[in-house]
Amino acid sequence: MNINVRVNVRSGLHRFWDWLIGRTLTTLDGDTPFWRNSVIGIWAVYAASLVVTALGMPTGLGIMFDTFTAGLLGTIAMLIGGGAAAFILSLMYVPVPRFFAGSFIYSGLILYTILYYADMGLYVSVILAVILTLSGALLGLILAAFLHPRWSATTKLSALTTAAVLLLAFVIFTDKGKDDTAIPALATSDTASAPVVPLALDNPAAPGAYDVQDFTYGSGNDRHRDEFARDADLISDSVDASAYITRWSWIRSLFWGFDEKELPVNGRVWMPEGDGPFPLVLIVHGNHLMEQFSDTGYAYLGELLASRGFITVSVDENFLNYSVWGGIPNQDMKVRAWMMLKHVQQLADYNEQEETPLYNRIDLDRVAMIGHSRGGQAAAMAADSNRWFASDETLEGLDDVGIQAVVAIAPTDKQVDKTSAVLKDTYYLTIQGAMDGDVNNFYGDRQYMRTSFRSDSDRFKASLYIGEANHSLFNTSWGSMDDSLPGGLLLNREMMDPEDQREAAKVYVSAFLEAALNGNKAYVELFQDYRKGSDWLPEATYVNRFESGRFTDLARFDEDRDKTAVSGKSKVEAKGVQWTESDALDRERQSKGTRGVTLEWDEGQSGSYTIALSDIFRNRLARHERTVFSFSLANLERDIWQEGAEFVPHPDVEVELETLDGSRVTLPLTEFMPVGSPPSTEFTIASWMERRIKDGKYKESTEPVFQTYRLPLERFEQAGFSLQASELAAVTFHLQGGPGKIMLDDIGFTD
Repeated sequence: MNINVRVNVRSGLHRFWDWLIGRTLTTLDGDTPFWRNSVIGIWAVYAASLVVTALGMPTGLGIMFDTFTAGLLGTIAMLIGGGAAAFILSLMYVPVPRFFAGSFIYSGLILYTILYYADMGLYVSVILAVILTLSGALLGLILAAFLHPRWSATTKLSALTTAAVLLLAFVIFTDKGKDDTAIPALATSDTASAPVVPLALDNPAAPGAYDVQDFTYGSGNDRHRDEFARDADLISDSVDASAYITRWSWIRSLFWGFDEKELPVNGRVWMPEGDGPFPLVLIVHGNHLMEQFSDTGYAYLGELLASRGFITVSVDENFLNYSVWGGIPNQDMKVRAWMMLKHVQQLADYNEQEETPLYNRIDLDRVAMIGHSRGGQAAAMAADSNRWFASDETLEGLDDVGIQAVVAIAPTDKQVDKTSAVLKDTYYLTIQGAMDGDVNNFYGDRQYMRTSFRSDSDRFKASLYIGEANHSLFNTSWGSMDDSLPGGLLLNREMMDPEDQREAAKVYVSAFLEAALNGNKAYVELFQDYRKGSDWLPEATYVNRFESGRFTDLARFDEDRDKTAVSGKSKVEAKGVQWTESDALDRERQSKGTRGVTLEWDEGQSGSYTIALSDIFRNRLARHERTVFSFSLANLERDIWQEGAEFVPHPDVEVELETLDGSRVTLPLTEFMPVGSPPSTEFTIASWMERRIKDGKYKESTEPVFQTYRLPLERFEQAGFSLQASELAAVTFHLQGGPGKIMLDDIGFTD
């Protein structure tokens, strides 16, 4: 019996192997020359996708190496993967051209995997993988049709027409409903404000009177850039950051040739030719891919500022940036700020060395820090360095350095060691684009809230929100995409011209430094009202905020949770509106770090919000000469907009001032500046992607941002009577029309 079992088993194994060999030999039987030619189309789309992906994860060995390697290895993998899938189809007796079908299945799975790990989400990854794979198959079929010797010209033309129709359908599909996520707004032609006279000053973005000398300093051993190695004009000392960085990958060391104990102090300098001493401005980039160097991208600012009398340095911190292959060092945010301070130390040393071009040229009492993205947060941290580095003995000598100003361009604002920078008596400017697909919330607004000044100080803080600006175009090296490839291809690039976006940055950064470091206060009006720079600024949507030490606050809304009381025991009353004090929320409905009063009223309804000034507050005003009533207003129309609505009307607001003798005068807010809609952004190339990629990062089309309104009291005097701020009994906001919802904050008086 055992013998019979063994015979049967052997016989079964022989039959199985015969069957398996037979299925193997017949795997490609259905793949005629037509179908083999069709695989070329699938391969072309698949290989192109791999090349694009390789560009988004560089090895540092060069574009040619990366793309060739991706294409070669991908082709080998497709032959193996497609063949394996064809073999499985053969085992299943599927009657199709199996290598063609196997290649289709394999490439679709790979494309899905690429998109999914690019954070495109399950839904979008599946849809796009199917679309791309079908496109490749269609391309292949068209190619095979044209190569087929027996097909007529009519058949080939029909195939081409079919492809064109499908392509058109795809374009319509991706563009479908593109405007559906935007909030329609009422036209503003009927709410024009009184004319604003532009500043009659030199354009701060125009080159100045100084010739510019440029040079570099560096370690002398840079593997990738000669300007910091053999061509460096000045040699700097490396620094040891091992007290902070404890995770530095071996791949990072292999690429750079150093580890966390020998970080180079590399900088690009643009210096005005002249005796000086000149103010010092440091610019630091953000977290781009480390293999794609970022420090070259601010030459447009460096050259401009140097021509206007500022020694400007672009700081190299590429070795702290992210790499697909080497990750990112821990504590990178803290070390970014620390490295800026090490550069200041190095520059201070050069300032004392007779053999350097910087000898006695730097005014270390007038220093500004400019940062972009993570660099914007690092700049603020460097200005508040004692919060993190008070015990760091390697930072000696910095007490003699006066960091007077910080500029944060599209900054991050993450807590480091459970704390954030707090700026006191430091000039602060932040700039943000509404189309920022990377740092898509206005985080610079949070640092704005954490910046304060001594009473009656001339120093100020300001913000600029640009509706058509993105993240990357502030750096000329970063291209136009706010996400690395392949995800960046899905982002909307219908935005400001790159030169225009940088022109706006040049105007504001240059004017800010003129005011902060050179004491040129004539430019301050630009920050109070962006329209003052209309002769200089490119056409775009702008929103600005401003406050100086001369602001006397009547209502901040942060001090308590009693909505009926504000500063100096002044009292609040509201009629005909829903009102509450609440957090100001960003695009992701997270707190901006400040509170305001929210006022909401329905269609056809009118109401008012009144603050009765107390004697205590009037006494405060009597000690200062305050000539302007000021407040910040954010339009919260996103909370009341309903899908399908024809438009959301702009809030109809009037401001009434009442004196102690009972006299009243009311002016519409449009007399000073219209209340517009927040910029509405479409981040992706198709509206159906907005809520689905990047974990819903782009689901909100707008972010309410505050616009500062400045109402000179003399304008009310012209309307009926003379008054002084200390003689006011009450201020009232009258709200009409509707529906409407706004938030007020930082209500007070200034000059």
